[in-house]
Amino acid sequence: MAKNPVPSVNPNADTELRRTQRPVQQHFDYIWEKDIFRLIGRTSANMTEALSKLDPSLKESFKQAIIAFSMKGDYAPMLVIDLCFAIGASMKRFKVSTFDTTWVSQATKIPTFINKIGAIRNFFLLWKARDSLAISDADLQFLLKINTSRGPSSNILSDDPEKSWLSNEEYEALLASIWRNYEDDLFSTSRTLIALLSMQYARRPTQLSQLKIKDVRIALPGDTSGLSGPMIGFPGAKDSNAETGYRDSKFEHHPLPNHLWSLFEIQRKDVRALAKSQLGAHLTDTEIKELPLFTTADRLKKAASELAEHYGLDWRCNLHHQLFHMQSHSISRILTWKPSGRRDIEAPLSHRTGRPLVVSATRLRHTRARQLARKGVPLHVLSYWLGHASEKSLKSYYNDPAEDARKLDEAMSPVLMPLAMAFAGNLIDSEEQASRYDDPTSRLEHASSAMLKNVGNCGKHSFCAATSVPIPCYRCRHFEPLVTAQHQEVLEALTNRQEEENQALSIGGARNLLVPINLSADIIAVQNCIDRCNARKLELGIT
Repeated sequence: MAKNPVPSVNPNADTELRRTQRPVQQHFDYIWEKDIFRLIGRTSANMTEALSKLDPSLKESFKQAIIAFSMKGDYAPMLVIDLCFAIGASMKRFKVSTFDTTWVSQATKIPTFINKIGAIRNFFLLWKARDSLAISDADLQFLLKINTSRGPSSNILSDDPEKSWLSNEEYEALLASIWRNYEDDLFSTSRTLIALLSMQYARRPTQLSQLKIKDVRIALPGDTSGLSGPMIGFPGAKDSNAETGYRDSKFEHHPLPNHLWSLFEIQRKDVRALAKSQLGAHLTDTEIKELPLFTTADRLKKAASELAEHYGLDWRCNLHHQLFHMQSHSISRILTWKPSGRRDIEAPLSHRTGRPLVVSATRLRHTRARQLARKGVPLHVLSYWLGHASEKSLKSYYNDPAEDARKLDEAMSPVLMPLAMAFAGNLIDSEEQASRYDDPTSRLEHASSAMLKNVGNCGKHSFCAATSVPIPCYRCRHFEPLVTAQHQEVLEALTNRQEEENQALSIGGARNLLVPINLSADIIAVQNCIDRCNARKLELGIT
């Protein structure tokens, strides 16, 4: 049987001649510098003290496992750093030399540890698979099964004036303060735009940090966004791709009002000038579009350096890289009015606490969502507008007892108004029953047909500032109307005056265009008084 011919291989082919060339060096985003875990160009977690109690072999195994866990790409880079901080905090607090049930029991009492419990469990599963001595089977099972359930965040429903959503007065005061600080050159265009975008669109700091110049544009009719005119596209932050990829998530497109478009144009010019001064090159319009909307001089300079030294890349060909962007925690600090870690300018005072407003990205997001929910935006629309994949987490915004009470009051007011505006005094059958029957100044009279007719008495002993007596008296609890008085004439006078007010403006008419009059409350009160007087007359047998 004939054998298949063996393919001939030329030992001098280019591929074979390159067989022993220097391997291409891989450049990772994460490195260990001694016991400091670094995310290149962004941040680091110092674990020197935390790892000091571990056996050298266990420490080295831990560090290699962290690198492997990072390279899997199951979690966003910043979450891996947060995981290191959480584990490190528990190790420092309890002087850990081994990861056992005692450590697990103590660590799960730390809020930052619980916040990252899912990632921590996955890390220890990976570490155990790489190194069987990292943690015992029993201790690992204890970590996986321990109950760490927490109730939902109560900040949305909290009545704490420094945690819950901002009141309308606080929101307006904050907005006015931002614009005033911008006009007074206390806020930069960048800082102002960050604050206004957060207040307008309720976007997370990570979404604002990932914005590029090209994400703000004028959409033409037929644009894929479905919009036309000035618009902004926010990178998503809550779907699966957003958890691990940089700008890999679906974009959330929104129309941009003119005042924000004007600020954007100023910001674009500022970024162009900043890039020219820090990078030492004049960039084309196409290159400018790849730059971040929010950055700093240090970020631009450091990004160019890291790309060249660590990755061996030409920065100009990699302007899209996330190293050029301001980090999300920097955005968060700006929104809390602490751009450098402490307040440089005081926020406006809260009318509820008398202290400067406590502002955060989360609080602004809750406030905007609550505003839209109160305006009647349906749950599914608000979910889409906020970029949520599920409506479940938004139900808290619709659990609004205060707004429910307002709506109930609005619905009941037509029924309750007559009661609220009703006559509140005490009827008297004769003047002798009046509280101040012996005081002639207590008599209340109504002018009718060029005559003054007594309608009752005033029971108030102190000064009264009422004018147009006796009209306002019908709604006063001190008024003592005479059962047999001509209250009907008072009602007719009020009704006629209201009819004149409701008529079209005419020369010589009684209507005052500058000071419109609404006598409905007085009419209701007088009518109520008449009804009670009629009922009393029936009791007395008076016809």
